[in-house]
Amino acid sequence: MIHRGNSADPPGLDRPLDRPLDRPLDRPLDRRSLLRGGLALTAGGLAYPLLSACAGGASVQESGGKSEVSLRFNWTIKGEFTPFFVAREKGYYDQEGISVKLLEGKSGTQAVQVVGTGQDHFGYIPSIQVTQGVNKDVPVKTVATFGQYTGMCWASWPDVPLDAPKALEGNRVSVSASSTFFQVWPAFQEKFGLDKSKIEVVQPDPSARVGLFLRHKLDIMADIFYANDYVILREKAGEKLNLLRLSDLDFDPLGYQLVVNGSLADRDPDLVRRFVRATMKGFELTANNPQEAADIMTRLHGDRLGGDVIKGQVENMIELLLREPALGQATEQQWQRHLQLLADAGVIDDKRPLGDYYTNEFLG
Repeated sequence: MIHRGNSADPPGLDRPLDRPLDRPLDRPLDRRSLLRGGLALTAGGLAYPLLSACAGGASVQESGGKSEVSLRFNWTIKGEFTPFFVAREKGYYDQEGISVKLLEGKSGTQAVQVVGTGQDHFGYIPSIQVTQGVNKDVPVKTVATFGQYTGMCWASWPDVPLDAPKALEGNRVSVSASSTFFQVWPAFQEKFGLDKSKIEVVQPDPSARVGLFLRHKLDIMADIFYANDYVILREKAGEKLNLLRLSDLDFDPLGYQLVVNGSLADRDPDLVRRFVRATMKGFELTANNPQEAADIMTRLHGDRLGGDVIKGQVENMIELLLREPALGQATEQQWQRHLQLLADAGVIDDKRPLGDYYTNEFLG
C-alpha cells in the first residue's frame, strides 16, 4: 500500500531559490534539466544571465579587498552545515581574503545545477547528486570529500526489531519518493532478497514523516540520515530508538562533498585553494571542539533548530567525517567503491575517469 502526501518546500534563508524544480527533488540530471533549472531561477526573480554563465562560469566580484563568493547547501540550515558557519564566524574566510554568503537550497539536484550554471561558486552537496551531475556533463568538481558515508540509516520503535534488512518485512516502512534512499531502494531490495509483498511501503511528504512515526503510523523510518533526521526523531520520540546504519551493510556511498564550478576552478585556482583552506579550518575546529562549534551554530540558528538538535547533529556529523588518509581527502579506492555501488544500484549508467569527479589538489 502506498500513501502520498502533499509536497512542501522549505523556506529560504539568505537568498532562497524561489521555486522548486519538478518532483522528485533529486531526479537524475541532464543538460535539458540543467538549463530548465537555470531558467526557472531567472524567472523566479534572480538576476542571473544564464547563457553567459553556462559559457563563462561563475564570475567573482571584488569588494573591500575581498573576493565575494557564495556557497549553496543542498537543504535548509541544519547542524551538519556547522563547519562553514564556524569558518565564517571565526574569521577564517576573512583571513583568506574571502567574503562568503552561505545559502540554503531545496535539493541536491538543484544545488548541483546552480553551481554548474555559475550562479553560485561553491556547493556542499551529497555525493549521489554530484556524481549524477558529472555524468550528465554538468561542470562541477569535488575539491574535498568530507563524508565517508551519506549516513543513510533506519530507525524503529523499541518493540520493532531492527537488526537486518529482513526486518523491513511485515512492517510499515517510510521510503519517501524525494529521499536519497528511494533512488537505491530497488537495488537494495534485490541485493538483500527482500519480499516486496511483505513490506507496506509508505511514501509520505518529508515534512509529514516524523509526525506519522510519532503517532505510530509508521514502524520503521528507512529514509533518514544519521546526522540529520535521526537526531530530530530521537529528540521528539523521547526514548531510545533502534538504529541500523546502511554503512554497516556496506551499502552507503560517499557522503557530503565540497564542489566548485568547473570554470572557476580552471580560471582562479588560487581562490579555490584559499576557500578550501578556510573551510578545512572550520571542519577541524568542529571536529576538535564540537561543543564550541555547536554553541556558535546555536547562537546563529538555535531559534530554528534547538540547541539539543544542533549538538546531536554536530556530534553525529563528526562520526561520519572522512579522516583517512586525511580530512577531506578521498582515495581512488574509496571513489571506485562509491561509483561501483551507484552503478550496481542503477543510479548511474557508466563510470567516468576518476579525475572527472574529484581532485585533491586544492587540499595541500
